[in-house]
Amino acid sequence: MTRIRTTLARRHAERVHLRQERDLARALATAPTLESAHEIAALGARR
Repeated sequence: MTRIRTTLARRHAERVHLRQERDLARALATAPTLESAHEIAALGARR
């Protein structure tokens, strides 16, 4: 049972990470200015 929980937790963490990466990419693509895109990229680099 522990193995199943570990696998589920790992998959959940991977999905969360991928969702965050997609959100960051979307924010960069829709940034209104180059300066704001740079700020978004800097925030992503700090994670």
